[in-house]
Order: sequence, then structure tokens, then C-alpha cells
Amino acid sequence: MNEQLKYLIQLQALENKKKALLKEKEEVPKKKASKEKEFNEFEAQYIMKKAELDNLRKLHRELEQQVSQLEQKLRRSREKEREVKTNKEYRALLREQEDLKHEIVEREDRILECMEKIETLSKEVRQLEKDVDKKRSELKSELERLDREFSEIDGKVELLEEMQIRVKEKLEPQYKKRCEFLMVRQGGVAVAPVEKGICKVCHVSLPPQQFIELQKDKSIMNCPHCHRFIYWPGHSEYVEAADEIVQKITVNAG
Repeated sequence: MNEQLKYLIQLQALENKKKALLKEKEEVPKKKASKEKEFNEFEAQYIMKKAELDNLRKLHRELEQQVSQLEQKLRRSREKEREVKTNKEYRALLREQEDLKHEIVEREDRILECMEKIETLSKEVRQLEKDVDKKRSELKSELERLDREFSEIDGKVELLEEMQIRVKEKLEPQYKKRCEFLMVRQGGVAVAPVEKGICKVCHVSLPPQQFIELQKDKSIMNCPHCHRFIYWPGHSEYVEAADEIVQKITVNAG
């Protein structure tokens, strides 16, 4: 195993991990907004149901008030019977009373229907209220967890950067300079694995002889197309070295 290539691979592994963590960090506000939106939509259902229940109760009170007013009119109409002097006036009074009775029955039917709806809706609203309280508590816990995750990412990134500095110190100047240049010019990817003769970053095939030389692991090589440092994952020591240094982040951050 070439020690300098190992450090380059480890440096890239740390950079990849850092990029992944920074992407996770970018997602945290989106996750929080999504969770809040989900809760707000659920709470809106509760608010609408509660408003519907309040309107039904208001309608119920109005109907009862109307029935009370109609009953008063009916009593006054009956009291007028003693003052009626002609059959025509008496028949008109009876029609008025029948109309009032009809209106009373119609509103009483609506009151019963309203009461049934109120009973059913009250149960729904009570359950929704419990669900909203539960989801509000869950949302609070989830937002706190995401805030902790956000803060922990900063700590992990800082640790990664410290480890990158330590690895760079082990690199020979020409490799360090070349690696930093490639990191800037190639989107943060300076080292690429080559599998089946193909660079896994730029996806261009290496000349067959170069791939054979790469597998011999006698020198540090570059992709002829993207110019990144390349290695063959068939040399498990390189893969293990990359995995090992990334795992240290989890251990140290914990």
C-alpha cells in the first residue's frame, strides 16, 4: 500500500463525509418546515371542525329562540279568539295559528337534527383536540431533536476539518498542493476509485495498460481524463483506511 495514496484517499473520505453532513445540515430547516406544515394542516382540520361545531351551537340557540318567539305569537293569537267578532276573522286567526304551529314543528325538527349533529361533532372535536395536543407535543420533541442534530453537525464538521488538517500534514508538498487544487477545481472530489477500468467519477475508461499498472499499486496515478488521483478498490487496505478514519468521527463525536 502506498502511504501517500492512503492519505489522499483518507482526505477524500473525510471531504465526502463533510459534504454529506453539510447537505444534512441544509435539510434540517426543510425538515422542520415540513413537520410544522404537517402539524398546521392537521390543526387546521381541528379548527374547521371546531368552527363548524360553534356554528351549529349558534344555530341551535337561534332556532330555540325562534321557537320561543313563535310560541309567544301562538299564545297571543289564541288570546285574540275572545275578541273575534266575525267568522271571517275567526278563520283567519285559525289559519294564522296553523301556520305558527307548522313553523314551530319545522324548527323543532331542525333543532333535533341540529342536536344530533352537535353530539356527533362534539365527539369528533374532543378526539381531534386530544390528537392535536399529542401532535403538538410530538412536534416540539421533533423540532428539539432536529435542533440538536443541527448543532451536532457543526461539531462533527469541525472535527472533520481538524482531521483533514492532520492528514494533510502527512502529505508530501506536491501531493498536498495537487490535492487542494483538484478539490477546488473538481467540485470537492480529488480522488476517484477505478472499477473495471472505469473512473467512477468522470466515467471514462482508462487505457488498459494504465489500469494494469494501477492494480500493481507501484505509484500514484491520475485519471487521464479528469486528472483526479485514482486507486483500485481491489486493494482492500485503501478502502479499510477510508472507512476507519470516517468511523473515528462517530466515535469522537459521540
